[in-house]
Amino acid sequence: MNKQVLITLGLFITQFGMAQLPDTVKTDIPLTPSKSDTLKTDTPLITPSQKIPLPPFRDDDTTSKAEEEPFFDYKSKIPDIQSQIDSLKKIMRLYEKTREMPTIKEELLDLIKVPNRLHRITLHNGSIVLGEIIEERLDKIVLKTKIGLLVLDQESIMMIEEELPPVAVVAFIEEPQVEIFSGKEVITGSVINTGKKRGDFVRVIANLWTKTTELAAKDSAFINGIKMTYNTGVKTDTALEPDQTASFRVEVHLSDSLKVQYRTFDIRWEE
Repeated sequence: MNKQVLITLGLFITQFGMAQLPDTVKTDIPLTPSKSDTLKTDTPLITPSQKIPLPPFRDDDTTSKAEEEPFFDYKSKIPDIQSQIDSLKKIMRLYEKTREMPTIKEELLDLIKVPNRLHRITLHNGSIVLGEIIEERLDKIVLKTKIGLLVLDQESIMMIEEELPPVAVVAFIEEPQVEIFSGKEVITGSVINTGKKRGDFVRVIANLWTKTTELAAKDSAFINGIKMTYNTGVKTDTALEPDQTASFRVEVHLSDSLKVQYRTFDIRWEE
């Protein structure tokens, strides 16, 4: 009895709830999906609340193709470039070691072209000018100097003297001494530089003559001068500065059959 009453009450409540729903809800929801609804469900729509996964990150260990295969193989060229740099450094060190700046005393003056004919001009104010007179007028003269052309008024000039460029003048201090031995003669002596410039590679030449003016023998020797190192790297001890003296010794070998009647001596040097 009670069970039948409960069933009847449940059916009543169900019918009452269905009656309360709006008609639109009842009619808009189809019981079976149509063909158009099936197409719509095949292409899902993206709603704002839906999350889209990001593409996977590249590992740090992986490299791109451009990095794996560079256009220019610079790694193989670096040792060659370093070798060339080291070679250039060695050349520059050698160049700096051998290069020498000329000194003001001699070498720098030799680089300046000096006129062959010099004039020493003394002015009324006490000044002295050296140069070559290239033009002379009644009222002025034009002088070529080491620093360029110079124009002087005749009224300012007190005296004009010709002066030669400085040169080395090497001469014997006294007559050379001759020692006669079997098969040779030894000539000794001393020389002096009376000029105003250093003489380089000074040597004494001895000539032995017969009574018929025939050259019996000839030889030469360098003097025992000061030591010099030139810009070319040549080292020698045959130089002679102005007002300095040096000794020499020359050995001349000759045949015993030749009789020496007289001797002549020469001095040669370079500047």
